[in-house]
Amino acid sequence: MWAWPPPRPVRTSEFAPGEAPEGEPYHRLGRGSRYRWWVPALSLVVLAFLLFFLWVAVALAMTIVALAGGSGLSPGSVRLGEIASLAIGLVSTALLIPIVLLVVRVVQWRRVGTLMSVDGHLRWAFLVRCVGLAAVPVTVTMALYTALSDEARLGAVSGGVVVSLMVIVLLVPFQSVAEEFTLRGLLMQLVGAIGGSGESAVARVLRSPGPAILASGTLFAALYASVYPGDLWTTAALTVMGTGAAWLTWRTGGLEAAIGLHLVNGMAQLALCVLEDRTAAIGTGLVIGAGPPGMGGPIGLGFAVGTMAVYALGVTWIARRTGVRRTSRAAVA
Repeated sequence: MWAWPPPRPVRTSEFAPGEAPEGEPYHRLGRGSRYRWWVPALSLVVLAFLLFFLWVAVALAMTIVALAGGSGLSPGSVRLGEIASLAIGLVSTALLIPIVLLVVRVVQWRRVGTLMSVDGHLRWAFLVRCVGLAAVPVTVTMALYTALSDEARLGAVSGGVVVSLMVIVLLVPFQSVAEEFTLRGLLMQLVGAIGGSGESAVARVLRSPGPAILASGTLFAALYASVYPGDLWTTAALTVMGTGAAWLTWRTGGLEAAIGLHLVNGMAQLALCVLEDRTAAIGTGLVIGAGPPGMGGPIGLGFAVGTMAVYALGVTWIARRTGVRRTSRAAVA
């Protein structure tokens, strides 16, 4: 009672965020001291409400671009409308960052750092290592793609191409973080928080990482399949990449590994697409995060499996060597 410092952080205000659960894996961090049974449902309702207004804003912006677009930056270059559409698409996804953080802090009433890792913040040193590691399998995959694909035809580097590449370099990091915050972060912790403390078989299953990993790893693939039901190979590749990223998030106790691969893979794919003069295909479903643009079928799935396997082995080795924490800290008695 009189221990000092106190064994747990003391809330000085009723408006302060709740405390994170102690000794829990990443997917259970959403079940903090202020968790209530209705929090997941309310989080989804608020998220859907905010996403609707984001969709309206993006649709309005795209309409304005479509009406004003069509002019070129130079002869034979990428059209201004295509560059603007690329930027709007990336920015609209990046806006998920404040939306997700708002849901975590206001609706779930917890610290936003618990969305990032079991340490309560983004582990920058580990993230840098993951980015460097991801560059190896992604580079090999892109090299194999250019060697094997008949569609790999690099065009001339014009002013429009340079501007498009600058847009990719500046905005893809935010887009990657936003998607991982949403899919491997918020969604994974929403599912992980449902399981209570009971000892029934259902409660034990819900507390296990399996449902959270499957939900966050397959949602994007399911959405893609609903739009392109005939593209089973790409759906399978997206499932592999998404599930692998979700497993790494649980295994390493944070989003750094998923962000690292998403950032490098997305930047490489979009840059290659621009260099091939296929900027207009970005955002249509022809260029997605599963594998190299234009490389579908079993080869694309094989590239996705190989990239994910090599990356997962490297990340788990680095995490083990550097002592990356997998569970939240327990209270000091």
